[in-house]
Amino acid sequence: MWKRLFAWSVLGVALGSVAQVNLRSEVAKPLQAAQEAIQSKQPEEALKKIQEARQVAQLTAAEKMLLERLSVVAAMNAQKFDLAASSLDYLLQSKDLPEVDRLTLMETMVNVSLRTKDYPRVVEWSRRYLQQGGANTRIRLALMQSLSVQGAHQEVLKEMPAKRQADAAAGKLPDEAELRLYAFSQQQVKDEAGYVKTLTELVKRFPSQAYWGDLLNRIPRQTGFNGRYQLDVFRLMDATENLEDAEDYADVAQAALKAGLPHEAQRMLDKVPQPATAGNLKKQVLQRTAEDDKAMQAVGPNSEDAVLLAQWADVQLSKGAWKAAVPAYEKALAKGGLRREAETRLHCGIAMLKSDQADAAKAMLASVKGDDTAALLASLWLNLAK
Repeated sequence: MWKRLFAWSVLGVALGSVAQVNLRSEVAKPLQAAQEAIQSKQPEEALKKIQEARQVAQLTAAEKMLLERLSVVAAMNAQKFDLAASSLDYLLQSKDLPEVDRLTLMETMVNVSLRTKDYPRVVEWSRRYLQQGGANTRIRLALMQSLSVQGAHQEVLKEMPAKRQADAAAGKLPDEAELRLYAFSQQQVKDEAGYVKTLTELVKRFPSQAYWGDLLNRIPRQTGFNGRYQLDVFRLMDATENLEDAEDYADVAQAALKAGLPHEAQRMLDKVPQPATAGNLKKQVLQRTAEDDKAMQAVGPNSEDAVLLAQWADVQLSKGAWKAAVPAYEKALAKGGLRREAETRLHCGIAMLKSDQADAAKAMLASVKGDDTAALLASLWLNLAK
């Protein structure tokens, strides 16, 4: 922005322009020297010459206007932002300022005020800029950042739809810093649903272990979450490295046992050393795996019953036998009539992804419909398939 303003201002205060407004020689001479100093990248020298011009008695409106334009450029290049703000304030309050220049100078005032951390002034001039039809979406972001710093989080959230709409019109998506700003304000006003929605967008566009962990810990607490999918949430935690210690893996084992999948419980317990206090859990897992193996002897991938095929595939998934699970899931889905088809499609997509069938996994996960919790989890697995 500084470079653009620099070029615009130097052109706007060219010597020809100075001559055209018929400046007095005692004003024109130091301003000409100031302009030359700016062009030579000597902003401190330029400010000295501008100060000489300021000392001339009874400056006319035209002289003052040209002087302050040069002052903005020199002060910004010298990083004297308070001085730049003072000159900008004069220019923006002047009735003689051409309207074609007003929005550009308002943008510059916002930028300068951010540099001086004058957040109330950022809010003031951002609002004026937007009210006058300014189209730079970064100005609304500056407004929201400054409101956030001042603790006006409800105001941030009121501005959010307009910012999103402006971005969409410009073919843009919010960047990571912007999404974090939204999320922070949503947290501050205790908008849990909004926070999870923004966190989901962060996970999908800027995935990190921390974002995944925060999101996956919150999903089960959301209204409408189907507790049947708690194990699937844990599976995502495992895939995103958000299971941290033996206690976490024991929790997954308990969820797997509850879902009737003791082999998955065993796999989880085997991933990390378990404390002695987990002895009863281990015994329970061993007993249930033996029972499960016996029960599954009568069921296999050649079954013609869709429900039994899906159950057999779930067991293979729980064992980590991804490649064996996929054709069984596909056969069950082809036969149709499944009571929980969305769940079967989700699990089939996971098995495909785990067995390096990325394209098939994407198609299968994208087909999960009719169950909001399953569809949400499928969309998150899709992000891992990218």
